Amino acid sequence: MPLWTDIIEPAELSGFARASLQAFEDRNGSLERWLPNTHVDDISVKFVIGDNGLQEAAEFRAFDAEPTIARQSRGRGVQLELPAIGQKMPVSEYRALRLRNASDDAYRSHILKTTNQIVRAIADRMEQLRGVVLDSGKATVDQRDFNISDDFGRPSGHNVTAGTLWTTAAVDRIGHLLAWQDTYATTNNGTLPGALLMSTRSYGALKAGDQFVNAVTGRPMSRQDINSVLVDEGLPPIYIYDRKIKSYEGVTARVTSDENVLFLPAPGAEGESGRYLLGHHADRNRTRLGHRGRRTRRYRGRCREERQRPGYRGSCC
Repeated sequence: MPLWTDIIEPAELSGFARASLQAFEDRNGSLERWLPNTHVDDISVKFVIGDNGLQEAAEFRAFDAEPTIARQSRGRGVQLELPAIGQKMPVSEYRALRLRNASDDAYRSHILKTTNQIVRAIADRMEQLRGVVLDSGKATVDQRDFNISDDFGRPSGHNVTAGTLWTTAAVDRIGHLLAWQDTYATTNNGTLPGALLMSTRSYGALKAGDQFVNAVTGRPMSRQDINSVLVDEGLPPIYIYDRKIKSYEGVTARVTSDENVLFLPAPGAEGESGRYLLGHHADRNRTRLGHRGRRTRRYRGRCREERQRPGYRGSCC
């Protein structure tokens, strides 16, 4: 069996892995819309916690007068190390025997298939950490041999539970959402959220309210009609998110809680919620790799919030 580097160059495989990651996230729906991947050429990062994300306005000046000098972002400077994440998938004895006389094309196909599997495993773990950060305001990893707990400073008043749970139709759901939005806007100098992120279960509890019954038919409104009602009330539209991942121990779990409603900036608002930073692994600097019969993909990654709007989480169910 040849070295896999005789079949495909590491740089080419890295490009394939990145494209595979993006395609996988696009198919499955990712929190990357709020915490986008950002590549950095280092294994540590420095950023500011505590800024509300707004840029100070410029000032008018007289002709020939010097412009005022802008101040740097205010807040607490933080430096974090980017932890490594990766997975190995050895070629089994059976597969090695099957491939021993295979053509280069067959061997290449097997390498790409294995890379896809590992990319998806890494993507799921990255997505899980995004969910932890959005749910709690902290990046927490509690594994057998690795632990981190980075608090990004979300105010405790932004983690609330509805005074009356949405278990009966008469509960004023819109009133709850408007109150929570006011807290979000007050913290962010009047900037309103652009998305309500919730699970199918939370959406069902919202939809079951009397405020979302069609007055003509007496039936619950469609999602389009519910979004229209929310927008008319000055609230952002709903985004349903139900992604699940399987842990190393084989346990399937949700990425975000199905009991929460998350108030977030509009998806695609670059950097307003934060970023997921990706560094580079040591193999990137090698021209030839010596792994025989197996392929490893590794990334360094960490969620972080920079000059962010703090976000808001309301528990309703």
